[in-house]
Amino acid sequence: MICPKCGAENADGSRFCKTCGAPLADATSTVDTAVPTYSNKSSKKALVAVIAVVAVVLVAVLAANLLGLVHIGASSSAGSQASGGKTSPDTTVVSSALWSGNDTSPYVDQDGTECGNTPSNYGQSAPTVSDSDYDYFYSESEGGLCRAKKGSSQVDVILPTSKLGSADLHSSLYLNKDGDTLFFVESYYRYSSFSSSSFAICSVGADGSGFTTLLEIPSTDKSTGSYSYISGLYLYDHTLYYVVQSLAGESRYSEYTYDVYTMDEDGSNQQKRCSIQLVGYAEFFVTKDKVYYTYNKPDVDNPGGSSRSSVFSQNLDGSDQQEVYVSSLSEIADGPLVQDGNVYVMESTSSNYSSDSSGASRLQLTRIDASDNSPSVLWTGETLSYHDYYQLSAIADDNVYLIESSDGRLLSLVGVPLVGGDSKALSVDFAGVGPSLSNASDCLVLYGSNTAWSAGAEVTRIGFDGTVFREVVG
Repeated sequence: MICPKCGAENADGSRFCKTCGAPLADATSTVDTAVPTYSNKSSKKALVAVIAVVAVVLVAVLAANLLGLVHIGASSSAGSQASGGKTSPDTTVVSSALWSGNDTSPYVDQDGTECGNTPSNYGQSAPTVSDSDYDYFYSESEGGLCRAKKGSSQVDVILPTSKLGSADLHSSLYLNKDGDTLFFVESYYRYSSFSSSSFAICSVGADGSGFTTLLEIPSTDKSTGSYSYISGLYLYDHTLYYVVQSLAGESRYSEYTYDVYTMDEDGSNQQKRCSIQLVGYAEFFVTKDKVYYTYNKPDVDNPGGSSRSSVFSQNLDGSDQQEVYVSSLSEIADGPLVQDGNVYVMESTSSNYSSDSSGASRLQLTRIDASDNSPSVLWTGETLSYHDYYQLSAIADDNVYLIESSDGRLLSLVGVPLVGGDSKALSVDFAGVGPSLSNASDCLVLYGSNTAWSAGAEVTRIGFDGTVFREVVG
């Protein structure tokens, strides 16, 4: 069974990918898996997407390739939903006392950006974003894009799903916030017709007003049969950066095209900055100046053989492409996350292209200094079976946080100090499937789906020591 997100081969009957933790469709699933699926994180990427199991499912169900960008101007306005926001009777708060905790701590602004718009969140598909007052996330069962106020048990739907447009399955990922406006990637999946499915970059006021579709692309190029999707959205200096990933075939050895664009926050001034073609899948991370990607180059002459697993970088104008690191293990299983001039990757002795899906794997968390490409190993560990996975997640509070999971269920969080020293395991009781971790600046936010095939959501705000401040079941 091939993982639609990362291409890893898994044992038949597996529910979750051994490499990235993404859910794998089974024979009883209502999701049609005939179309290849490829995700971003938020593994970090794409999952796992990420993170955000639904993103993985959507992107897994919707394979991707771009024929062209269709610019759509301002569309319907949702109007303010906050004042009449819905408080779901299904919303469960473990204890009102848990809403206190670090809610009394001062708001920590990071280099003038909104709280929660941190690089590691982008690497995990950013299923949540936070400011000084709210956590924002999408919940299918709540009925749309939501916000949960710090210090209160109320969850408001600020953008109902009905305002997003007709689709059988929605997913709102790559959440960004600039001032009073949220930006995100919306997936529109339709069971009846893959060709009518699409991906869009949208904006909406933090109170639910002014919903606008800035750009939309079709998932299928009908003339060629290729697929496309938006596999990244970043916000730097009031400019949106996004990646359109294209796939010309249905094989892991097909040619992928990754186009990096920028546009203004109103959807104007769209510009292609660079284009990268690769045989096989890669994970991307875009900064203001550079593109970084991890690439497990397949041996096309010997399918199933070993691959060269590396980290590459290049300037946004396409110049200065270089291989900055070659894995010392079999593959780079997760990453890259790029923050503060360093590139972080998770390496594994188990190859994506190996047919052996049983047994233990050695892991190491490696940091590469982007100024001189010098690597250092911050953490080593192991998994005992293909059911187990360590996901490179958030960078916060001078730690790299890893999600330890088994079959898509959280076992623990592991904090690895950036300056070296012993790692710490945080035991957190979290029921969400396909957990993803976000840096909310003054704490961490766990996000997951409440079932393997829903858009959740379960959201838990926790302290850096593992203290649970709030749990919300949407």
